[in-house]
Amino acid sequence: MTACRLVRVVILIAMSTSSVGAESASPLSVPDQSKARIVVMTDIGGDPDDRQSLVRFLLHACDFKVEGLCTGFGWGHDKKTRPDLIREAIEAYGEVLPNLRSHRRDYPSEQQLLSLVKDGHNGDPHKVAPGMDSEASDWIIGVVDDPDERPVWFAIWGGPRELAQAIWKVQTTRSAAQLAAFKKKIRVHSVADQDKTARWVKQHHPDVFWIFSERIYQGFYAEGDQTLVSPEWMERHIRGPLKRVYPADAHKKAGVKEGDTPSFLYLLPNGLSDPEQPEHGNWGGRFVGSGRGHEYVPAQDLLNGRPDLLYTIHRWRPAYQNAFAARMDWCMLPFGEANHEPVARCNGDTGLRVLRIPATPGGKVQLSAEGSFDPDGDQLRYRWWIYREAGTCQVEPTIAGAGEPQAVVTLPPEASGRTIHVILEITDTGKPPLTAYRRIVLEVGGEPVPPSSNVAQ
Repeated sequence: MTACRLVRVVILIAMSTSSVGAESASPLSVPDQSKARIVVMTDIGGDPDDRQSLVRFLLHACDFKVEGLCTGFGWGHDKKTRPDLIREAIEAYGEVLPNLRSHRRDYPSEQQLLSLVKDGHNGDPHKVAPGMDSEASDWIIGVVDDPDERPVWFAIWGGPRELAQAIWKVQTTRSAAQLAAFKKKIRVHSVADQDKTARWVKQHHPDVFWIFSERIYQGFYAEGDQTLVSPEWMERHIRGPLKRVYPADAHKKAGVKEGDTPSFLYLLPNGLSDPEQPEHGNWGGRFVGSGRGHEYVPAQDLLNGRPDLLYTIHRWRPAYQNAFAARMDWCMLPFGEANHEPVARCNGDTGLRVLRIPATPGGKVQLSAEGSFDPDGDQLRYRWWIYREAGTCQVEPTIAGAGEPQAVVTLPPEASGRTIHVILEITDTGKPPLTAYRRIVLEVGGEPVPPSSNVAQ
């Protein structure tokens, strides 16, 4: 780092810590209350892409309150659980942890993560019943029972049996009110519902919040720009101790596969969305209500004018792959030689929450990214755009200054009674370039005008 750039970094960090509120006290950490509580449930040991996803998860462990790393079975694995593979990856993470903490001080310790490894039941992967409790299912009950009022997200990479067993046990040992309170804290992002217990939960407990990621997860690696998930990309960017626990060939695909990764990218506190609103869409995909209980299923976004299921994920691929490459750099490089995400602000708001702004049909809304900055002193590029599919207005507004720090959105008269999602992307000029986000939902007053066509869902 040059002396000039070092001075800029010191000044920017000083500015952020002196002027930003408690919600974002530093550009180099995420406030605890902005982190999702998460339990990973993996059939690691079967399809190798679970091992790939685990490496990326560990590099994002500072972005979550990690509550459990549980083994189980799924499509690729139904013989014997492999908690040893989780521990192996955590030990590799431990080798680079001191360097990671020079970039983000809130990475959890190796010992803390090892204490969260819980083994699932090595029995019938499709059954919940007496005698089928496991270390993992009992641990899940304790996590949900914790007085922390935030919901617990279950990123399920295989089958949900251990969670289903936990719900079954609470159902059979507690009152109806206690069961309801238990289920109210559960959030599920299930990759493909890989055992029969998913059906059991949905049939008997339809009030459980359940994102069913059916096929959409393939958008992480299929379609889109294949150079960003190729063996060559992987060879360039995945290095150091974590490389030895990141398989080069992940079941019928050489290179980056990571079909389970969207389950936790969905929860990243990067200003792009509210996880409680699956219709918003983010790095983990976009979802809509199925009409069956509290279940959400994949939505479609428009790619070249045509609805495309996988595009809801691979539209973000350059950003999430650059983020992965940067965090791999964090494992090896000192702070001054690696890149870090910008800090995005909108209309003076310094947090990460979705901004909701009332608006008038035919009116104008002024938006400002003033105060956004880069902790490395890099230049920033601005982009304001309408995420049409996430809103309910079929006529797209115009944006003046779409590539500037200040923008003006002009609403069409047809927007009456509708919502419009505006995305602010701020990308730095570092290597690799990294992007920060803010989402603004314009809530337009008036009675809804019947749409002339339907948004792709």
